[in-house]
Amino acid sequence: MGIGWKPFTLQVSLTTVIIGIGLLLAASAGGIVAWEQQNSNGFCTYTCHAVHPEEPRAHDVGVHARVQCVECHEGRLPTLELMAAKLEHVNQLWLMMVGWERPGHATTLRPLRDSCEGCHWPQVVHDDSVRVRARYDIDEASTETRYKLTLHTGSGTIRDRDAKGIHWHISQNVDYFALDPQNQKIALVVVHNEDGTINEFFDSTLGITRAEVPQKTHGMRMQCVDCHSSVGHQFRNPADLVDDALASGEIDRELPYAKARALELIGKADELRGTAQELAPKIEKLVDDAVPKSVRSSDELESKFAAAMNRILLQSSFSAKGFNWKSFPFNTGHKDFPGCFRCHDGKHVNAKGDTIPFQCTLCHNLPQTNREGGIHSVQSTLDPDETKPRSHRNSNWMRDHAVKPRESCEDCHGKIEVGKNGGSFCSNPACHGREWPAIITSKLPAGGAEPPKNKS
Repeated sequence: MGIGWKPFTLQVSLTTVIIGIGLLLAASAGGIVAWEQQNSNGFCTYTCHAVHPEEPRAHDVGVHARVQCVECHEGRLPTLELMAAKLEHVNQLWLMMVGWERPGHATTLRPLRDSCEGCHWPQVVHDDSVRVRARYDIDEASTETRYKLTLHTGSGTIRDRDAKGIHWHISQNVDYFALDPQNQKIALVVVHNEDGTINEFFDSTLGITRAEVPQKTHGMRMQCVDCHSSVGHQFRNPADLVDDALASGEIDRELPYAKARALELIGKADELRGTAQELAPKIEKLVDDAVPKSVRSSDELESKFAAAMNRILLQSSFSAKGFNWKSFPFNTGHKDFPGCFRCHDGKHVNAKGDTIPFQCTLCHNLPQTNREGGIHSVQSTLDPDETKPRSHRNSNWMRDHAVKPRESCEDCHGKIEVGKNGGSFCSNPACHGREWPAIITSKLPAGGAEPPKNKS
């Protein structure tokens, strides 16, 4: 009897062990699947954070479309650290349950050395980079103007000896103090020099005193997203999307007034609100009213235009009232938002009376413009290796240059003819052909007129 139960007991024990291992493996596999699901873009954007439904559409067509949400918002951390980091977001889960107004800015981004700098190393030597952009007018031919810009991304091999490069802003320790949550109104900038000294630049035009800065602002150490804001899911100006479509041929420029018609549709669609599913038929009706299907079937140009505008309007639409692409500033450059001019505006002054350099050529060369019909910008005749005049080294040179010209300017730049139509160095459509956000420049002379001479 004593001998008979042992095999049975062993069999039961082995069976129990095998079942236990199977359950453990199943639980582990289920846990891995659940963990991966929690870190997926679908979970982040539709299950957890449905409060901002447009970000997934912007992300899908952006430069980081293959980067998972958690790689930026949590960082590329070891698994246990990532689990701990997720606990910091429990309060947001509660807010999602009880009701949460759509946020206008991220408050939980990890330090960028845990995310962005896993791929992008700003301190590495970068060559200058070239960007070419095409913009189109609202005339019948949708006349094209091309802008060519050489960006001083970092410490490249071909550089102006005085330019420090764009990535100086994060290789150097720079703190700033902003009045608003989106960091558009910056009252104070503090530069920590390599020798241990600091240089403070304060803007006295924002309605607070230097002593009030600690109480009325929040301080930040400057990092990548202070310029590359919303880079993971940027909401682009829909007019720029139309320009891209014209440049690629998605919208054919043979279609009369293509750009003007596109802008008219954008204006009409601006007030449409709803989810993507709700908006699709509304946008289709809007486009159909402008380009009836009967016209599309017989006119290929109209058909292409309608298809492109359906895509552009849906990509640019928002669900909540009070929000559009302008609600989310993109601070790379200074075309639609102040961007660089939040600090480089000629108004942030230090104790010596110097401003944060307001000199375009610190970050890029002067734009080269070519417009159909022969209008174009003119390069300076100055040898790039030649030392700049002392006046050009003034920190506020770009604000003052138009009202402080000298006859000697013509030695390098040719005849001084200020304007926006091209044909001379001082008539650059890219510089003088528009107003810049947050910049109040000195009053320029009328286009083509020669500014007053200052021989002193």
